Amino acid sequence: MQNRPVARIHLDAIQANLELARQFAPRSRSMAVVKADAYGHGAVEVSRLLGDVDALAVARVEEGMSLRAAGITSPIVVLEGFIDNEELEALRIDRLTPVLHSRYQVDLLKASNHVDIPVWVKVDTGMHRLGFSVEEFRAGMTQGESLNVIGVMSHLANADDPGHRENLDQIDVFMEMTHDLDVALSIANSGAIINYPSSHLDWIRPGIMLYGCAPGAQPDDRLKAAMTLTAPVVSVNRITVGESIGYGSTWVAAKDTRVAVIGIGYADGYPRELPEGTPVLVGGQRRGVVGRISMDLTFVELDAGDQVEPGDTVILWGRGLPIEEIASLHGTIGYTLMSGLTGRVGREFCRG
Repeated sequence: MQNRPVARIHLDAIQANLELARQFAPRSRSMAVVKADAYGHGAVEVSRLLGDVDALAVARVEEGMSLRAAGITSPIVVLEGFIDNEELEALRIDRLTPVLHSRYQVDLLKASNHVDIPVWVKVDTGMHRLGFSVEEFRAGMTQGESLNVIGVMSHLANADDPGHRENLDQIDVFMEMTHDLDVALSIANSGAIINYPSSHLDWIRPGIMLYGCAPGAQPDDRLKAAMTLTAPVVSVNRITVGESIGYGSTWVAAKDTRVAVIGIGYADGYPRELPEGTPVLVGGQRRGVVGRISMDLTFVELDAGDQVEPGDTVILWGRGLPIEEIASLHGTIGYTLMSGLTGRVGREFCRG
């Protein structure tokens, strides 16, 4: 056994979550989001798994190029488009479909003599991150530009909160802007797929839900966890009442006890800021983190009856321990934990 953390990637769960997205929107095509190494799950392996999806989506040109280099032939949409002529040429060579969100991209495309490249256009309906303004779009941003526009998309800022009033406002703005266009339309990310049927339109873009994490703060039992993060027990130490452990001596034993030292730390992506008591699964039972998480190691207090030895495996999140719960204790979201795992964490792909 190697002394390293391992993220077990449940391929069957990803497939099941895609099918759930399709059930929510049976008349829509699916653009599976595999940016950021498929949210830490392995973009190449996930893209191969989803070979029958209508399209894949990445954030950056380099991500799309990496998939092509790995032999992925599915249509690939680059959500941030291109930033210069070099990226535009790479898009053309690797048959990647850019999303245009700014005037400078239109100018670069026109000057390149490659206006035949299929493109999506992004409009800003309220998130104010990327996209042409409503005014630019209504003024005919793409009219008369001789561009090969195959679709128009936008992005909801609050889809993870089904009660937020701006969701319906953004959908209404998008529909009003595009009602007379003869191109594909897309605004539904994971939260909208689940919460807003009116947003499904021609294309849905499932992202976080593919990986079994709910778009909001609470777990969704309909989604299947696609990542189980594990780490080995490196040592089991006996701690006497009054003794402290770890950097800063922040935890002092209130009784004679045993502490398992786990081979994972913040250099692996397990956050240093997680509070004392953060749960892990030891032999299927919840036990709490104690002391300060260090670069490579984490302490877990054991119960008297726990039979634990070096080489045993502890679960940090995943099946039996929702990542949403761990993220909440850190004051963040599951996306952050998944995508924040470093290269020191191994990946094992499995079914079942």
